[in-house]
Amino acid sequence: MSVPSVATSPFTILLLDGFAVWCAGRAVAVPPSGQRLVAYLALRIGACRSAVATALWPEASEEKSQASLRTAVWRVNRAAPGLVVTRGLHVALAPDTAVDSREFAARVRRMLRPTADGQAPPADPVDEDDYAWLLTAGGLLPGWYDAWVVLEQEHTRQLRLHALEAAARRMAEQGRHAGALELAFEAVRLEPLRESASRVVIAVHLSEGNTVDAVRHYEWFRRLLDAELGLRPSASMTALARGQRVNPRDAAGDRPVTPW
Repeated sequence: MSVPSVATSPFTILLLDGFAVWCAGRAVAVPPSGQRLVAYLALRIGACRSAVATALWPEASEEKSQASLRTAVWRVNRAAPGLVVTRGLHVALAPDTAVDSREFAARVRRMLRPTADGQAPPADPVDEDDYAWLLTAGGLLPGWYDAWVVLEQEHTRQLRLHALEAAARRMAEQGRHAGALELAFEAVRLEPLRESASRVVIAVHLSEGNTVDAVRHYEWFRRLLDAELGLRPSASMTALARGQRVNPRDAAGDRPVTPW
C-alpha cells in the first residue's frame, strides 16, 4: 500500500490492498468496529446516522445499533482525534480526508474522459510513469465480505480493468508494445474470461506484427471460454485475430462464430 501525499488534511484512509488509517504521517491503530465505520464513511462520503447503524449492525435493534455507532465513533476519535465528525443526524469523516480509493477512481476517470469528438485526450497520451499505478493498485478491502463492501469492490475492479485496457491501447499507439502487453496481460490476469482484455492483447500483438502470438492468444482464450462457459469468442474478436476489419456498429450485436 502507498500513502497518498495530501497536505490539506492530516488524515489519510487506505482501502486498496487492505485497511489503514494515517494521521499526521503515522499509522494509527483503529479497533475493528472503528475500521468498519471509517471504511463505510470513506466509501459513502458521509451518511445519516440511522443508515450507518443499520448497515454496520444489521442484526441489532435500532437502540443497540445506535449505541454501537456511538461507541465506534468514540473509539475512532480516541485513536485519531477529529477523524469522525457528527453533526445532528449526519456522520462523516473530517473534511478533506484523503482516501486512496477515491483518488484512484478520480485518476481513472481523468484518464478515460473523452474529448468533445469522443477520442482519448491527446494532451496526455501516455501517463508519466507508464501507468505503473495501475499495476500496483490492489483490490478494495480484500477479505471484507460485508454487503455494503461487495458492490464497491466490483466497481473498483471494473474501473481498473477499463483503465488497464485503455492504457494498453494508448501505449501501443505510441509504439511501446512491451509496456502495452504488460498492462493488457494484467487485465487478463484479473479477469481471464473478459473478452475485451484478450482482444487488447491480440491487438497489441498485431500492431507489433506478431501474428503468430496473436493467433496463439486467441486460441488460448477460445479454449478457456469453451471449457469454462461452453461459449465461443465473438465474431469481432475472431475477425480481429484473422486480421479482418469489423464494423464497430456490428460488434455490439455480433454472434459467436466457429473459429478458424
